[in-house]
Amino acid sequence: MKKTHPATCSLLPATCLSEKVSLFGASLLPATCFLLFSICFLQPAFSQTPLKLRDTADKKPQVFAMVVGVSKYKYVRPLTYADKDAELFRDYLKSPGGGSVKNENIFCLLNEDANNANFWSKGFQWLKSKQLRRGDRLFIYLAGHGDAIDEDQFFFLGYDCNPMGDKNNYLVSGAIQLFNLKKKIANETARGVDVVFIMDACRTNELPGGTAGQNFLNSAVSEKSAGEMIMLATAAGEESLEDASIGNGHGLFTWYLVDGLTGLADSPTGPDKRISFGEIQDYVAKNVPSVAFDRFKRKQDPFFCCNENHDKVISSIDSAYLSKWLKLKKSQSRGPGNSFHGTGDRFFDPNTADTALVETYNRFYRAIKNNNLTGQSSAEDYFYQLNKKYPGNPYTLDAQSSLAVEFINNAQRKIDRYLGCADENSVKEKQDNYEAGLLLERAINLVREDDADFANSLLPRMYFLKSGGDFGPAGKNGTMTDAFAFARANLGRESKGAYINNRMAQLFIESKQYDSAVYYADKATKLAPNWNCPFITLNLARQYQNQQPPQQNPVNNKPKRPAGKKVSFGVLAGGGVNQPVITYSDWAQRQPNYADSLSSIDPSNTVTLNIGFLADIKLGGLVSVRPSAVLSMEGGELTYNRKSLTGPTFKEIIKTKTISLQVPLPFVFRFSSKKVTPFIAAGPTFNLLLNQDAEYKKKIPLKSFGLLGDGAFGVDIGLLKSHLVLSPQIRYTRGITDMKGTADNLYSNTLAKIANQSITFTLTLRGQ
Repeated sequence: MKKTHPATCSLLPATCLSEKVSLFGASLLPATCFLLFSICFLQPAFSQTPLKLRDTADKKPQVFAMVVGVSKYKYVRPLTYADKDAELFRDYLKSPGGGSVKNENIFCLLNEDANNANFWSKGFQWLKSKQLRRGDRLFIYLAGHGDAIDEDQFFFLGYDCNPMGDKNNYLVSGAIQLFNLKKKIANETARGVDVVFIMDACRTNELPGGTAGQNFLNSAVSEKSAGEMIMLATAAGEESLEDASIGNGHGLFTWYLVDGLTGLADSPTGPDKRISFGEIQDYVAKNVPSVAFDRFKRKQDPFFCCNENHDKVISSIDSAYLSKWLKLKKSQSRGPGNSFHGTGDRFFDPNTADTALVETYNRFYRAIKNNNLTGQSSAEDYFYQLNKKYPGNPYTLDAQSSLAVEFINNAQRKIDRYLGCADENSVKEKQDNYEAGLLLERAINLVREDDADFANSLLPRMYFLKSGGDFGPAGKNGTMTDAFAFARANLGRESKGAYINNRMAQLFIESKQYDSAVYYADKATKLAPNWNCPFITLNLARQYQNQQPPQQNPVNNKPKRPAGKKVSFGVLAGGGVNQPVITYSDWAQRQPNYADSLSSIDPSNTVTLNIGFLADIKLGGLVSVRPSAVLSMEGGELTYNRKSLTGPTFKEIIKTKTISLQVPLPFVFRFSSKKVTPFIAAGPTFNLLLNQDAEYKKKIPLKSFGLLGDGAFGVDIGLLKSHLVLSPQIRYTRGITDMKGTADNLYSNTLAKIANQSITFTLTLRGQ
């Protein structure tokens, strides 16, 4: 159905400008057209249709529907009949055969209106206004493109979804996240609402996700049941057929679904004028595969779930409607339903609302039509006037969601420009990006009360747009520290988004931190290998880093291994020998009874075992600091050679067992940036004594804290594609401060100072 948006009355195209408007083709009388023409054009101002709240006086369960159909896509391959399928299903619900569902109980988005912002902001505000109760039924029908990144990230593609050739960009390109929709469905089913989820997607394998994406999509939707009844056009790995010969141009699945629900699925052996879930499943399963194979030589097997719904009644048959359907089902014409048709003015009953309210409401939509969103006499200004004077009014609520949609769509246009590598990097464009982020923040605040999940899903985009602002010494929006803070907030929420990893690389280039720029750009190319932008960024970062000259066709060249993270972590283990360095005191010489009793003290080499963890913090260029925390276990001996005053010399051995926590802080100087390169390291080591052997402590107590000097020589070895670095090293440590404590006995008093010295071999394994 081709839609028009006159400035005066949007009811007119759905009636006078159509040849037929009733479900089965009854022509409008000329007088009716004239009357509607007069109403539309003689009114001084007309408003957008506000929300119509649920009729609380009607205590019986009601039927509601959200219907979306997209054939005319802005960026991806168009379809032919998805919008007509959505209209067919909507019109079935409105008919006596579908239960005569009221217009206000159907929310319908077609083609250019079916974008992510309208679906979540307008659609779920509409659903909230209906206050669904236990026993109500909600149909959710989607017809169009579907695709997936993996089994956990699956999407229905809105009109303006622009993945730029890579499925990873669905995260930020305006696709409708079906996982979030499943959460909404689960909330409704938990409250006793009967939800029927119908999806006629998977009409092509030519989307970025390919065949795997279609498999993921159907598997994820079917396996992650949220308590709803599920009807899918195809099984995993198949395409949903659409053709001009099906009805008067439809999708095969939707055609036979409506055909069966109208009455043809009623069991011929025991007709009861009702269509159960099991009956429509059998009817569709019988007709769709056979027609697909016999007429099109293709395979299509619809999927229904789940068996516990087998006897649940989906529709009741209206005999008169069924008779008309059988005669005229190839020539249906569509009515307008309750579709959201953009921001043109709409006809309303001027007697249903306060005159001042309606006038402000009309001014709000005129401002939107003129793209006057903020400032004095803007859409935002008029919304706040409505919200101040008429809070909670349906007109105000509609203005609230419409303003949020405009802010979200404005942000999406900026993001689409970025995905298309069209950013000019000018000061004006940067400031525009930041302003779009601020407007998106306002949209988040507008939708949060109605839909916190949707609001939270917009946060990464808000941080992303703000990170692209005008930052730097003369930046209008702040410093580079602010830019990185926004980018890292985005990265923390969507670490696997190629778009934000590419932004991180761009910020590091601007900050002249080229190693980090290479790392993030390389990561983005791996996350989105079919998206051109990160390859351009990687090429530029490498050019600055002088690793290689720029390439003419970066997409066809495999990127080099990333230079490494700013901070990486790892573990270490090693061992060696330690020998205490002792200094004698003159105490023994000053003791007449002991002057000849002590001939010497012999320290032995002690065995040292070390285990711990470390960090590598890049300081720039080839310099880094590698702090570590090491548990050091030492065991050895001190031999006191003594002689008695009347007898021979004898030896007294003291076991020197200790456990210490050592914290080395060496500065590391690498010889090159190659995968395998030697390095030298030097720095202080802080020693904290944790445990000393009891006998040792009694005779020669040691101080709890000491300072040592540390030097090492080693080799960093990059391990192929594992992003790990193995570093063997020889380390020499020498005590700077005296470790000896105080005790009044021969063993302690004989010594003036004890300092450690050790040679150890250490092996570290860390990320990069």
